[in-house]
Amino acid sequence: MLMVVFTEVMVAVEAAANNMSKSFVLSDEILDHKINDLQFEKKYSHNASCSLNDLELFTNGHPIDFYRELRENAPVFYHDPMPTDPEPGFWVLSKYEDVKYVSMNPKIFSSQYASGNLLTLGTEENRHPKLFKSTIDHMLNLDGEMHLNLRKEHMPFFKPGYVEELNKKVSIKVTELLDNIAPMGECNLVKEVSQQLPIFTLSEILGIPDSDRQKLVSWMEFLELAQYFTYEMIKEQNEGKTDSTPDPAMVDMFNSMIDEMFDYGRFILNSKRKNPANDLLSAIANARIKGEELSQEFLDGSWLLIIFAGNDTTRNTLSGGIKLLHENQNQKDLLLKDKGLLPNFINETVRCVSPVIHMRRTSLEETEINGQRIGPHEKIALWYGAANRDPDIFKNPDEFDILRENNDKHLAFGIGRHTCLGKPIALMQLKEFYSQFLTKFKDFEMNGDWKVAPNNFVHAIQEMPIKFKVKK
Repeated sequence: MLMVVFTEVMVAVEAAANNMSKSFVLSDEILDHKINDLQFEKKYSHNASCSLNDLELFTNGHPIDFYRELRENAPVFYHDPMPTDPEPGFWVLSKYEDVKYVSMNPKIFSSQYASGNLLTLGTEENRHPKLFKSTIDHMLNLDGEMHLNLRKEHMPFFKPGYVEELNKKVSIKVTELLDNIAPMGECNLVKEVSQQLPIFTLSEILGIPDSDRQKLVSWMEFLELAQYFTYEMIKEQNEGKTDSTPDPAMVDMFNSMIDEMFDYGRFILNSKRKNPANDLLSAIANARIKGEELSQEFLDGSWLLIIFAGNDTTRNTLSGGIKLLHENQNQKDLLLKDKGLLPNFINETVRCVSPVIHMRRTSLEETEINGQRIGPHEKIALWYGAANRDPDIFKNPDEFDILRENNDKHLAFGIGRHTCLGKPIALMQLKEFYSQFLTKFKDFEMNGDWKVAPNNFVHAIQEMPIKFKVKK
């Protein structure tokens, strides 16, 4: 997903921003930062029925019953780490106002100190030499001036005029994708449409040639499953299994895919640096901070962020919305009768799907959240899916209601200076897809079970079988 921007945080971070050069590598600094265990007594003592580290928990969508359990019993919940994790646990925020408060106070809660997207850095032996650093060295994990300057390089490609012109191309692509599936009468919506549209849109923004675009689909699928492979290995280690070494063939395939992905990223970014064009990759490749080009580590991280986060929101919301309409025929009927409800339907869909499950912050000083005292350098996880179902904000939050008056208040795109940069692009794609799909395939229905990858960072829908009749 495309996300986020912060203000200055601390003297050390400010110094890094002012002196960024090819030698500055954020991941190296983060590895030197100390993360503290809880330093104050727990206000909310609760024996949780589930673990958010259990990736299988997310294979049926969001665990909304567990979210409710946390909101009602421990809205600021201290979550233990996995047994072999060398880092302390983390605070889980499940209430809307708490997530909003942390998001709106970057001087207290940093994205840069200890990484803004990883719940744990894990053990050194479990870190992939390329993938690990690139999950840290990118814009999502920056605070202050450094983040602001990099965000400015992206801004021209998300302004209304650019989005409007891009919409014309997206409209043609949606028509093409729907025309392709029309004769079939059934399809896996993810494979045939939901994967294809965001990749097309993203590639248009980035300036990726048509011949290379399908590679992004494969890499994205692979990255969504990579977390699960690592999780299974660590789980076996935690269970005391001595033969927890992964299958050598799987390791070889994993490394080969990672090498291919990064080799291509370095190739195309280097090409854009030598021969810049009017596209986002050229802007990233030629960005300068304090007169210095971005380091290779930041270029690698930017490339990974583009592939993974740049399409996730749209892809999973496209598929998730179809499932929600199928399960709520009364809402589908309302929408078909009044297409003016489309913007509200999209907001309600994004609220319910919440494609990015959580993000991470680190406290920089002693503070308090909802009565819970928190010491400096403690981990805090903002659980968006739980916050977007907070009954204090959304009446009957587990109901899918396209007439809901305040569903635009959802936090699925973040809030504050780290609000998703790609929000207007995502909303444009969703509107174009649903406008055409509901005109052409209004009689669609699910045609089997959906499949969701075991992943607690993104709501990764892999299969969405549907059948339909084409309007004549």
